[in-house]
Amino acid sequence: MTVPKGGVAFFDSGIGGLTVMFECQKRILGLPFYYFSDTQHAPYGNLSVAQIKKLVDAVFEKIATLNPSAVVIACNTVTAVYVEELRKKYPFPIIGTEPAILPAVKLGGETLVLTTPATAKSQRLKNLIKLANNRYAQSKITVCPCETLAGEIEEALNVSLKNFKPTLPPCKADNVVLGCTHYIYMKEYVSNFYNAKTFDGNQGIANRLIQVLRKTGKKIGTFDHFEKKPDFQRDFYFLLGDNQKNKLIFEQMFANSLNKRVLAKKN
Repeated sequence: MTVPKGGVAFFDSGIGGLTVMFECQKRILGLPFYYFSDTQHAPYGNLSVAQIKKLVDAVFEKIATLNPSAVVIACNTVTAVYVEELRKKYPFPIIGTEPAILPAVKLGGETLVLTTPATAKSQRLKNLIKLANNRYAQSKITVCPCETLAGEIEEALNVSLKNFKPTLPPCKADNVVLGCTHYIYMKEYVSNFYNAKTFDGNQGIANRLIQVLRKTGKKIGTFDHFEKKPDFQRDFYFLLGDNQKNKLIFEQMFANSLNKRVLAKKN
């Protein structure tokens, strides 16, 4: 398979980053997308910072050979502990993933932030919470590191999420921030469990990616789901990790989205 260079690379330890690429594909047309997942070591959230950096370096060496127009780190953990150093190492733009705390606390009430242990301990998250507290003086933020949740979701997707009920902390919350891209698969379940509004950063990532690509001079368009069904072999390349599983999950996400959009259009 010949892989064209100059596209956008998405990287996550496992399947969580597919939710990010899914959001971006709805907004961007004209560039190939590459998906890199370190399935063998997923999830990263319980690893040490040194271990995470070593694993990420190995993947980025492969990503760099494609001369990407931009790279999206579709992983809160990697962003929290390593994004600034990676930006200094490579010439291409690198977009990180951070918990959508500011939009959540803006609504007031109590905000629960679900994260991996590594993200919970990171200075980057502490800085983000400090910014939220300074901007919204009445904000009440609780961070809950979930040691096993990302791994449980990764495993559940090998079978089915239909009957999967994750172990969630019994907290009171008006807003819940999903601080790991894996958690987005459980967004509806989490919202119902806490009877709260849930937030993720995927739309913000797509917006930022568009800004970055336009700044680099790339000509991009928008994708019309009503007019064209995407060609997975041509437009998307799964280049690391469990490629067959990643491809299957991604195609299923597309199919569900297309069905909902067509029904909405007919009605």
